[in-house]
Amino acid sequence: MSESTQAVLGRRLPALDGVRAAAILGVMAYHLGFGWASGGYLGVDLFFVLSGFLITSLLVEEHGAEGRIRLPAFWARRARRLLPALFLVLVAVAVYAFVNGRFASPTTGGAVIDLSGLRSDAFATLLYVANWHLIFGHQSYFAQFSAPSPLQHTWSLAIEEQFYLVWPLVVVAIFTLAPRRWRRAGVVVALGGAVASAVAMGVLYHGGDPSSVYYGSETRAFDLLIGAALAMVCADRPQPGKRARTLLHAAAPAAAVGLGGFWWRAGTATGEPTAWMFQGGFFACALLAALVVADVRQFDAGPLARVLSVRPVRWVGQISYGLYLWHWPVIVYMTSARTGVSGYALDAAQVATTFAVATASYYLVELPIRQKRVKGLAMRALAPTAVAATVGVLLLGTSPSLASATTSHVWRGGGLEPGQGPDVAGAGGIATERPIVLPSGAVPAPGRKLRVLTIGDSIMRFAEHGVIAALQSTEEAHVDAAAQAGWGLTRPGAVSGLLHNIHEFRPQVIIGMWSWDDARAQADLGSYEQFLDSALARVLSGHGVVGVIFLQLPVFGPGVVLDGPSIVASAKGVDAWNMAVAHAASVFPGRVMYLPVASALEVNGKYSAWLPSLGTSTSSLANWVRVRSGDEVHLCPPGITRYAAPVLADMTGLFHLGPPHRKWWISPSITSAGFADSGAITCPADHPTSWSALPAGAASRANT
Repeated sequence: MSESTQAVLGRRLPALDGVRAAAILGVMAYHLGFGWASGGYLGVDLFFVLSGFLITSLLVEEHGAEGRIRLPAFWARRARRLLPALFLVLVAVAVYAFVNGRFASPTTGGAVIDLSGLRSDAFATLLYVANWHLIFGHQSYFAQFSAPSPLQHTWSLAIEEQFYLVWPLVVVAIFTLAPRRWRRAGVVVALGGAVASAVAMGVLYHGGDPSSVYYGSETRAFDLLIGAALAMVCADRPQPGKRARTLLHAAAPAAAVGLGGFWWRAGTATGEPTAWMFQGGFFACALLAALVVADVRQFDAGPLARVLSVRPVRWVGQISYGLYLWHWPVIVYMTSARTGVSGYALDAAQVATTFAVATASYYLVELPIRQKRVKGLAMRALAPTAVAATVGVLLLGTSPSLASATTSHVWRGGGLEPGQGPDVAGAGGIATERPIVLPSGAVPAPGRKLRVLTIGDSIMRFAEHGVIAALQSTEEAHVDAAAQAGWGLTRPGAVSGLLHNIHEFRPQVIIGMWSWDDARAQADLGSYEQFLDSALARVLSGHGVVGVIFLQLPVFGPGVVLDGPSIVASAKGVDAWNMAVAHAASVFPGRVMYLPVASALEVNGKYSAWLPSLGTSTSSLANWVRVRSGDEVHLCPPGITRYAAPVLADMTGLFHLGPPHRKWWISPSITSAGFADSGAITCPADHPTSWSALPAGAASRANT
């Protein structure tokens, strides 16, 4: 993404900037969610192939010119090229986290940022291990509600940097061990490694969570190695024969069209790569990309090279590294809720902002440092100073004690009692559904607990604290938690990720609730129901899952303004999702159930931020306790217990669980507000100031 285009005998190759421009524009279109770019993620693969070609060309040319490769100087050049812009992005993200945490409001576009998760993401990025950070189960349970990590895209930078560290050593070894046949040895090593990498991708992909093969250094190395093999073939041969040139000039446009077809059709409706991409598709795209590079790297420009050499296209390629670094944080944080615009207007604003900051970064930061305009002592002090400053800003900007304006640790507001027995609000509304029945050998018994897995988004992540505490208090159930912020079944990789969790935890029953599919359910309920039923069929087929239980999604507050590609913050959106999961119970009788438990959080069927504290007189507003957070979406500790109580009552009836052995509602996981103390999600121990702040009819309820 960032190499010099002066890679063949010192001559500048403008068409390679055009290749880079095409790659970054494809990635941006994919991340903006344009349906015609469902395979735009392949722009990263084009970057990889080009990087392998250019880096290897630079190394071979240096050896040819000087008889050796000065590795420290090579790595220093890489650092000057890559680190300044990266430092700038990391600092900007950290500063935003600080400002957001101190000043954002949930009713004016504020968002929840997982500071500890952001810190770990930032340092993984800084150390160029972001891809392995993602692979080894990094899940930010309390990440920003409306978007994933702003540094998620740095996985590809990590793979490239790892290549920059290892491959030069291999090239030096090739020249040392095979000084006369270095070209042949280099091609054999590169192609052999590429084939092994592609085979590893195909073997390791098993239809489950594709993260390990998509982000793995060993399973993505073939892109870079194919580019390296091309460089070995082309080294010292800037101009092939006339016949070869003619063939390349004809084949390269066809290869570009083929790549365009992949970029158009190689993604699923949820944005995930299609399965066949892991079984040869990625490798085929790398070969097509190599064919394009082989043509446009010639001095004799063909039709494709001339198109890619057009000045505006070249300029986009020149700033492509900055565009890649900045576009994803801009998309993540520049949302409709913050800007007041949506649709194509928002897309245009995000693109314009990305180009503006990337251009400023290129001309004000990257070029001056790369061209060594800073000299002498200042230049020598620049690197350690920049590293220290970046680390310092990251530590300060992601410190909850500094970035959060309010900090609480334990819920002190009272009102945690959930009520007991089948009479709690929301319990028992399943009389018309066929119950899930466990096989005789799976019924809870001494030494054999019911195995449960909870799934969903950040709303469920709050609620599952209560569900876990309640069910496990019976000592006849064990619950594993897998809910995470921003999760929805239509999100990229969600179904395969769920199957991976099932394989890992072996649950008998899955309990789920999420909001991130509201938009699709509302836009086309029938289509979403078909998608949901298809996913459920996979979950219930041969994985040991006896049943799936959906919990009713609580309606959001009237002041909610959320943004995201798959969420609609409206009563219609919530109702649509609830209708879809309730319908699933009729499609899979005895295997899927729907528990209408949201009334436990309502007053007269309507949203309420407060509920009367149980066990006290409700005639006073002071006896009403907060059950919903300041963002009018998530649950506060009293709300968690109110929501979990009917779940416990219904699960007890379904699976004949024993009574609780302890007061589960005072579990530290519920009473501790630390998990809810991130940015806009706050749970003050307050009370309504007037009856008008409550739904109509609340006063009459208080007097009964």
